[in-house]
Amino acid sequence: MKTILVCGLNPAWQKTLHFRTLTQGEVNRAYALEQTASGKGINFCRAAKTWQKATTLLLQFAGGLTGKQLIDVLAQQGLRHETEISEATTRTCSTIISDSPHSVTELIEPNEPLSPESMEKLYQKALARMEECDSLAICGTYPAGVTSSFYSGLIKKAVSLKKFVMLDSFMKVEDSLQLGVSLLKINQEELFKLTGKNDLIEAFAVCKSSFNIQNAAITAGPDAAYFFDGAGIWKLQTPRLSRVLNPIGAGDTCSAVTCSEIMAGTEPLKAFQAGLCAASASCMTPSAAEYDLDQALSFCEALPAPELITTL
Repeated sequence: MKTILVCGLNPAWQKTLHFRTLTQGEVNRAYALEQTASGKGINFCRAAKTWQKATTLLLQFAGGLTGKQLIDVLAQQGLRHETEISEATTRTCSTIISDSPHSVTELIEPNEPLSPESMEKLYQKALARMEECDSLAICGTYPAGVTSSFYSGLIKKAVSLKKFVMLDSFMKVEDSLQLGVSLLKINQEELFKLTGKNDLIEAFAVCKSSFNIQNAAITAGPDAAYFFDGAGIWKLQTPRLSRVLNPIGAGDTCSAVTCSEIMAGTEPLKAFQAGLCAASASCMTPSAAEYDLDQALSFCEALPAPELITTL
């Protein structure tokens, strides 16, 4: 199997609290608590391991007690990583799930700023690891203390080595997009913010004229997703779910499975459809980026083929 170098600079120690019901302004007592390693990069690696079409190597920072707990979980789950131990304590994020009425709320702590020394050390490790990997996946925004040159430098190196590059980020990535990103994978709201347009066709036109993007895969939660291959815009239906327990990590699951399928030789449009199916399956479990493989594959069998809606 081919290996994906996963740049996930914003890890988190994830707490998921379950409540029978949730009342604002009152004391609410959880009946269950789950804790694990999370963040977009870790979620990507976890989902890719379940799909079994590619291996991963995670790049991340970690610090403090939560950072140590996070690294211990990665070891337990067999997720390979290149971690720079930093002076900044790894943040904690909390998912609040209410049973009745059902709701999922995410509380995200701010990151402590990273030092320039920590950033440079991980950057050099990333450049060294690039040679042994077959593709690069950049997941999430920059943590405090990291500059845009971290992403653009890695992408430039990957492109020079003719590696496949997936970018799952939209804030301050304009420089990176000019370098030759193979696949931009973000959601519809992020696409509109990135392009300054509120219409899908106009937004894809900006991707074509202003950014050096080969393909763009755009999700919209449970609604239809869209794929742009440089010429055509395709509409993809998503599975209809009988229940949604926790949608956190679904986008990361989609990225992981899409990239894994492309590494296995699947053409990008079909790979994205598989990613959507795995993402939907992950919404049916209580933990981020965990899903039943058989359920995801059954979704793949049931979905209609993508529909070409227009060309640019």
